[in-house]
Amino acid sequence: MRAGRMRTLALLLLMAALPARAEWVKIATTEKGFFSAFSRGVTYYIDPSTIVREGNIRRVWEIQDLGDKGPKGERSILAQVEYDCVDRRMRTLKATGKSLRMAGGEIIQLNIFSDEWIGLKPGKDDEATLKVLDTVCAPPRN
Repeated sequence: MRAGRMRTLALLLLMAALPARAEWVKIATTEKGFFSAFSRGVTYYIDPSTIVREGNIRRVWEIQDLGDKGPKGERSILAQVEYDCVDRRMRTLKATGKSLRMAGGEIIQLNIFSDEWIGLKPGKDDEATLKVLDTVCAPPRN
């Protein structure tokens, strides 16, 4: 049990430190986000240096910067998301709310995501998420 607590603490420290070192790149802005349908205007950012490639799968750290406070007071969401480049789907591996924009401030625990694969379809609802998928699935620049 102690080892589990240490892993949790290490993950929280990593998530708290990640935004300070990251080079966030704006990918898209949409009317609503994946995690917070209640917010007016959500801007998606990724840190390209965190993209991990394993076959057709890509993992990346991203921020959803919310236009309004979410239901628990979050202003942004820091998440590690996995994308399937061939089947055009995504799933969230880890996510936490943050009290300030751009994943700053205090951690706000969220229980609003599922690690199930979600298919992405062209159209307004998935437009921003598909832009993230296309960005992380693009061949690496040399």
